[in-house]
Amino acid sequence: MNSFVYTNVSIAYMFSIDPLNNKSIAVFKEYKNIFWSKFVKNECKTVFENKRKILVKFFKDLAKKLKPDNFHNFTFNDLKKYVIKNYAPNKRRNQILSSLIPFWDNYVNERFPDYTYFIQAIQNCLNDLKSLVYSKKYEWEHNILLTNNRVEKYIDLKKKLNSLNVHHPDDDIILDAHDFNLKKDFLLDFITFDEDCYDGVSQIEEF
Repeated sequence: MNSFVYTNVSIAYMFSIDPLNNKSIAVFKEYKNIFWSKFVKNECKTVFENKRKILVKFFKDLAKKLKPDNFHNFTFNDLKKYVIKNYAPNKRRNQILSSLIPFWDNYVNERFPDYTYFIQAIQNCLNDLKSLVYSKKYEWEHNILLTNNRVEKYIDLKKKLNSLNVHHPDDDIILDAHDFNLKKDFLLDFITFDEDCYDGVSQIEEF
């Protein structure tokens, strides 16, 4: 089986505290050949560095701000409330909020952790964000196949995508996958975890 993957599939595989990590691992195991374009690869590099920077800073700041005296009966909901209170509504906060459940499940896994245990959980997560994430990135990049650069612009298809609220960079990723699919004689699944992107693709007959 063959697939062309969207950026969020790659990112989810690299970060164990990404909420879609397990789904991405399943994709990695299911498909014999997984493809991405140079555009997707470059975007993945940018998203990876931004995501890692945001998460590392968040967990470092969290460890500094938490104190033993006000940690009694600290729960997951307290952690979530802390993020909502201290971070403005934006992409950064969404990035942090989405990581909380997998962080708690992977590193805490207790309903009422004590202070020392919780700080160690943060440190373990930070260690993985400084090392494990890079080994997962290496594993992904050395098993994914790169497509040839797309030359055709597919102006009409781009307009259709844009009319369905699928804009850059999603439209270019979709067109990369479409272009590659046209040049191959095997079936190719397009894999994305973005519902808007999927909905746009599914409404266009040419895809």
